[in-house]
Amino acid sequence: MASEQPTLSLTDEEISQKWTDYKKKFKKNYPDPEEDAMRKQIFVEKLQHVDEHNKKYEQKLITYKIGINQFSDLTKEERISE
Repeated sequence: MASEQPTLSLTDEEISQKWTDYKKKFKKNYPDPEEDAMRKQIFVEKLQHVDEHNKKYEQKLITYKIGINQFSDLTKEERISE
């Protein structure tokens, strides 16, 4: 099934580096490879959202920027319960 979501203009290597940097910065550790992959996917989706939002900011379509934070690898349900 083809993805209809816009993609980041980053290589897989750059995304992996951002994921590694994120985990170091926010002291995240996922010993289970399946959970790490799931959390990375959530993080990548958040990166896409931030990128799209901030492009609208640059075009003066919205008035504020957003960024990645310590919750960027959590699901919506997990963020609500935090």
